[in-house]
Amino acid sequence: MSKGLRNVVYDHLCEQLLRGDLRAGNRVCELTVAKETGVSRSPVREAIGQLRSEGVLDHVAGYGAFVKSPTREELDEAFQVREWLECEAIHALASMKIRPSLELARSGCDKMLEMLKADQTSEGSDEITASAYDLLERLDRDFHAAMLHAAGNRRVVKIINDNRLLIHATACRPSPLTHDKLSEIFSDHDVILRTVERGEADRARDLMLDHVRWAHTETMRVYDELAALAEEDEHPADVARRIGVGYRKRASM
Repeated sequence: MSKGLRNVVYDHLCEQLLRGDLRAGNRVCELTVAKETGVSRSPVREAIGQLRSEGVLDHVAGYGAFVKSPTREELDEAFQVREWLECEAIHALASMKIRPSLELARSGCDKMLEMLKADQTSEGSDEITASAYDLLERLDRDFHAAMLHAAGNRRVVKIINDNRLLIHATACRPSPLTHDKLSEIFSDHDVILRTVERGEADRARDLMLDHVRWAHTETMRVYDELAALAEEDEHPADVARRIGVGYRKRASM
């Protein structure tokens, strides 16, 4: 079996999870995925098996694969992993005497700044649009990925990516997100990057910890709000689907 085809399917499923097209409790249909990716069902099964082994998908006998519906404890632990590993990775990156290029991370910051400049008509307290939130999440994901890749530990990159997939699947995105908060997120990224470039390792780690903890706290708040609205056997992600627009997407930052 071609490893390349399995990777194509794996990347496709990961992108669907990150975009919110697949969320906690959704069934992953082998035939549908095969049609979407233009491959046979064998590499689809392999990619699904890989995501199951990584804790992102669950297998239900007689029904197939479903996106994992994490418990509150599992969601909390996923963020703890980010706090422990991602912040130490940033410390290691800033400590390097010769650092790799950080142009990809800088590019993400520049694009976020363009977002801020593009909409000068909104008040700071206004909530950003759904499309702006989607773009922000992609830029945020790219920034964090670029910094982790620069740190050079592939195992840490993999672990963090798996945890982000699980977090995104819950549909518990921090909300509301205002233009003022968007500006703060840009500032966080910009300052973290500049601090790493100056080699201030301890400060870079502390700044990243504050940044991730904000997302951790906000995501758990939204999870609890959705859980309070849940009916029997409902997961917060099910409530998000039932409510609609307000919680249409997923957590990030």
